[in-house]
Amino acid sequence: MIPNRRSRDLFRTAFFALALLAAPLTFAQNVVLHLRNGDRLAGKILQETTNQVTLSTAWIKELAVPVAQIERREIVLPATNAPATNSPPAALPPPVAKSGVMNTNTAAAKAAASPAPTNTFWSRWKGEIALGADLIYGATDQQIYHGHSKFTYAQPYHRDPKEFFREVITFDAEYGKTAGVLSANRFDGSSKTDFDLNHRMYLYNLGGAGYDKIRLINLRYEEGPGAGYHWLTQSNLVVNLELGANYQEEYRGDDTTSRNFFYRLAENATWKISKQLSLTEKFEFFPEATDVNHFRSRLEATLSYALLQNLSLNLSTLDLYDTRPAAGVRRNEFQLRTSIGVKF
Repeated sequence: MIPNRRSRDLFRTAFFALALLAAPLTFAQNVVLHLRNGDRLAGKILQETTNQVTLSTAWIKELAVPVAQIERREIVLPATNAPATNSPPAALPPPVAKSGVMNTNTAAAKAAASPAPTNTFWSRWKGEIALGADLIYGATDQQIYHGHSKFTYAQPYHRDPKEFFREVITFDAEYGKTAGVLSANRFDGSSKTDFDLNHRMYLYNLGGAGYDKIRLINLRYEEGPGAGYHWLTQSNLVVNLELGANYQEEYRGDDTTSRNFFYRLAENATWKISKQLSLTEKFEFFPEATDVNHFRSRLEATLSYALLQNLSLNLSTLDLYDTRPAAGVRRNEFQLRTSIGVKF
C-alpha cells in the first residue's frame, strides 16, 4: 500500500509541476481562433476561462471571444530562422465580424483595419424611368407620349450615417397631337441639392428650366434656396416640409416676359402602403412676394403598383395653376396619365 500511495503522490507532484510550467506558455502563445461562422481571429492569449478566451490582437488590446463560438484553435509557431515575438503574425488578415457573433470591439477593429471601399460614387446613385402613351384611334385620333425620369444621389455623413447629402435630378417630357393638331409639347428639368443639418433640419437649393408650347411658355427658369424639416420619418411613411424663396422668369409666346420673386411653401411625401403599392406626392405653392393674391401652384402624385422587383404600373396626376398665365391660356391645367416604370 505504501509504494502505491508514494507513486500516486509523485505522479500528482509531477502533474502540477508540468501544469505550472505549461500555463505561461499557453497564455503566451500566438494562436488563430477559427470561429463557427467562418471568421478567424489572430492574437496572443491573455486569459482563458470556461466561458471565454481573452486575446490581444494588433488592433485591440483585449478582445473577449466566447468559447461557444470557437470551432478550433491553431497554434502559430515562430519561424525557425527568426526569433519569436509577442505580436501576432503580420500576414494574417484582420478579423471579419458578423452580426450577433462578435462584440462591438471586433466591429471597431474591422472598421479600423478594413480598406475603404472603392468606386462608391456610382453605387450611391438610384434612378427610375417611366414611359407612357395615350393612343386613341376613332372619330378623333389622339397620340400623346409622355415620360418621366428621376435620378437620386445620396451620400451619408461619416459622423452620422442617418444624415445625408442629396442631389435629385428630374426630367419630364410630353409630346403629342389630337386630330392632327399639336396638343402637347412640354419639357421640364430640375435639380435640387439638399444637405442635412441634423436628423430633422436641412437646407436646399432648387433650380429648374423648361418650356410648354401649349401654355405659350417659350422658356421658363427658376432658382431659389430654402430650408426643410423632416416631419415624419417612419419606416413606411416619410413627409418633408419646406419653406424658401424662388425667382422665376418666363418668356412667353404672346411676346410678354414675366419676372417675379416668390415665396415657396412645399411638402413632399412617400408612403409605402403595402409591399406592392406605394404613393409619392409633391405640392408646391408660390405666392408672389409683392402681392400674395397672385400665385402659382403645382401638384404631382403617382400611385405605383409593383409588377416585378424593378417594374411597376403607374397612375400619375399633374395639376398646374397660375393666376396670371399668358393671354388666351386657362389658369388651370389637369392631367391624368398611366405609364410603365423601371427602377435601377
